[in-house]
Amino acid sequence: MKDSSLIYDLNEIGKISKIIIKSIKKKNKVLFSGPLGSGKTTLIKSIMHDLGYNNHVSSPTFSLINEYIIKDKTIYHIDLYRVNRFDELYEIGFEEYLRNGNLCLIEWPEIAIKMIDKDFIHIKLKEISKNKRSIEIKSL
Repeated sequence: MKDSSLIYDLNEIGKISKIIIKSIKKKNKVLFSGPLGSGKTTLIKSIMHDLGYNNHVSSPTFSLINEYIIKDKTIYHIDLYRVNRFDELYEIGFEEYLRNGNLCLIEWPEIAIKMIDKDFIHIKLKEISKNKRSIEIKSL
């Protein structure tokens, strides 16, 4: 996938999630960075919907990890916002999720960057206005 950046309206989020899904075929770790309210969880909900998941997708801020099954595939939605120390990643088994080959959609990945192989997609979101976002997509 070629690195890209663009601005989109929230009503166009389906187009953005489809772009991301095309690149997921080659990488199984997608990192989502951006301030609170920038649309990380909203984008993940759209990705999950476009992947064929029709049930409720919620932010795992308190549970840290939500597991979703689509057909025979497992997808992990991981939110590291509440993780304060690097060693907590080992306590929650984060490394095992990364290495099992399943798709990991990771919000607030900054604390875990040292643990994540260089084979991932990094998405940076920024709120421009109530309904507009900027997105930067990098494949590393």
